[in-house]
Amino acid sequence: MLNPQIHIIITNPNGSRYLDINFCNEVEIERSRKNLTATCKIKMPRKIKVIDGNINEFFVRGSKVEVYLGYYPNLKLEFTGYIARVDARVPFLISCEDEMWKLKQNSFTKSFKNPTLKEVVNYVYAGPSKVADLKLGGFVIKQQSTAQVLDALKKFALQCYFDENGVLIADFAGVVADKPTEVYYDFSKNVIDPDLDYVRKEDLRIKVKGVSKLPNGKKYEFTSGDPDGDERTLHYYNLDQDALKKIVAKELDKLKIDGYKNDFTTFGEPYCFPGYAGVLHDPDYPERDGSYLVEAVTTTFGVNGFRRKITPERRLA
Repeated sequence: MLNPQIHIIITNPNGSRYLDINFCNEVEIERSRKNLTATCKIKMPRKIKVIDGNINEFFVRGSKVEVYLGYYPNLKLEFTGYIARVDARVPFLISCEDEMWKLKQNSFTKSFKNPTLKEVVNYVYAGPSKVADLKLGGFVIKQQSTAQVLDALKKFALQCYFDENGVLIADFAGVVADKPTEVYYDFSKNVIDPDLDYVRKEDLRIKVKGVSKLPNGKKYEFTSGDPDGDERTLHYYNLDQDALKKIVAKELDKLKIDGYKNDFTTFGEPYCFPGYAGVLHDPDYPERDGSYLVEAVTTTFGVNGFRRKITPERRLA
């Protein structure tokens, strides 16, 4: 029988000492292509003994946290980040954030006349990044952190987050890697709770709005789809009306497609990360089989075992 295990390493803020823990009440790790910050919540028993030291020097804001999960003996680094808050209730709760936590502690001020997305990202972030080819028009940063700037970029229909290799992604929503990592799920084998609805494209109510900002300050707007549908807004710079209409039509075709909605729960293995392609197979409905872009993954570990809740974003062609 597979034995799920956990290994947590907490290093105090000055990096001089660390705490090794092989138990906890519960862990929940949340990642999404839509969320700027990945989070990890750790519930711990209050009575933890530390040899030659004080527990309070570890469970403080800014301490580094590494969480390894897996089935013995194969544990994988599932989360690395920093303690953002500590709740003293019993069991006490440690709330952690990924590298984005550090990017909330700085501050920048600059006015750009007509920058590219890459110029803005490189100004507020020095690490590795992959960004969309996009002109932003006038862009002003006024005493804002890197995280605040990235959050402001969402109005251009961008998703900003760290991928599994620690690379900052700032790209259009729905963009897929050339060859996303595939993870296979069989409803009769490794899917525990298929809380999914299969929706046909004719039943989807979606509206796409495109906005193109021009150098002279004016803008073009074009909307297509269902008037009462969920609206998706795409922002561009200096696109003419014909190009804007083509992009909106393409985005609408991409969104209005048969496929599964909601989420499903599986075991801790196989490993999955937002941006992967989840290949779904249902032996009872093989005509619904397909590959889906993974939008979000919630990983839990505790008394109920080692689980992942997978949220598909859309079906891939």
